[in-house]
Amino acid sequence: MHSITVYLDESLSTRDMVKLKHEIMALPHVKDVEHPRHDAHDLTIDYEVHQDMPEMLLKELRSKGYHPDVVSA
Repeated sequence: MHSITVYLDESLSTRDMVKLKHEIMALPHVKDVEHPRHDAHDLTIDYEVHQDMPEMLLKELRSKGYHPDVVSA
């Protein structure tokens, strides 16, 4: 299992973050999405090893209008 931590330029409300978390969890190979309650910008996404998965996650976030930046992979 691998993880990627993404910083979103947008500040999301709790409701928006929960919605985004569920949308990401619906993607293939994603196993968990964590969001620290004290930070409205960070997401850590755990996923099964799969070719181009980090790029696919960034593309998905961008398609939803977010501006993601990889903090760690």
